[in-house]
Amino acid sequence: MATLATSQFQRIATIARERWGLCLTEKKLPLVSNRLASFMMHSTFESIEKYLDHLETAADEEDRLVFFDLLSTNVTSFFRDRPHFDYLEREFYTALARGNLTTPGRRIRIWSAACSTGQEPYTLAMNAVECLPDLRSWDFKILGTDLSNFAVEQAKAGTYPADKLDGISPDLVRKHFVRGGGSGSNNYSVAPYLRSLVTISRLNLMDPWPFKGKFDVIFCRNVMIYFDANTRRKLVMRFHEFLRPGGILAIGSAETLAGLNTPFTAAQASVYIKS
Repeated sequence: MATLATSQFQRIATIARERWGLCLTEKKLPLVSNRLASFMMHSTFESIEKYLDHLETAADEEDRLVFFDLLSTNVTSFFRDRPHFDYLEREFYTALARGNLTTPGRRIRIWSAACSTGQEPYTLAMNAVECLPDLRSWDFKILGTDLSNFAVEQAKAGTYPADKLDGISPDLVRKHFVRGGGSGSNNYSVAPYLRSLVTISRLNLMDPWPFKGKFDVIFCRNVMIYFDANTRRKLVMRFHEFLRPGGILAIGSAETLAGLNTPFTAAQASVYIKS
């Protein structure tokens, strides 16, 4: 199938920007063309124009999310950007364990925004279990959210091929995973206790957020690279609103808040504190 026409790509870019805040540049044209061509081979739509007409006028949110999955690239791994987890151990959990930091009602809430297929929230859970020996006595919960239907279902399943566990030490695999699950004996499933700490839900970061309380930690990594500066700032200011004072925001190692004029203080590379 031929590369998308410029007018078609612009229609796609408009949908992506208005619905999900994505900034699709011309560099993405070959990728979008290839993925849309594969989709159209098995689609009932007569043409790309008909499909785009449907998305713009008649589609419900589920239809649009199928399209979002076409545009998405879910790249993640366990303990990705390990310095972020080292920071939590050093500056958050150690302080809690020593009584140098308190949270109301021994309540800890962590949000893994754009959690992809779940490795990040389950890593956060492992990190907490290993760093706080008395974690069961805390009111501790992790929320993982993503917009992609595919990613959310994978995260909820919590089952991964053995090669996806390469970033985890054998000791942690033995403690926090169960052999088997899914469609093969070479898969590993997140152990029940670890799974009980994590809730996975679908959420569009551009929509209103349904949260009532504040978070102690928010991870939103390798997402804002897809947004323009105005959208990034709006999103970061919303994170600021939903963090408790002194709360931690971790972003991707290739991302920065520099130039966005936000009320965060840099703690280390790509880690910020709510001022």
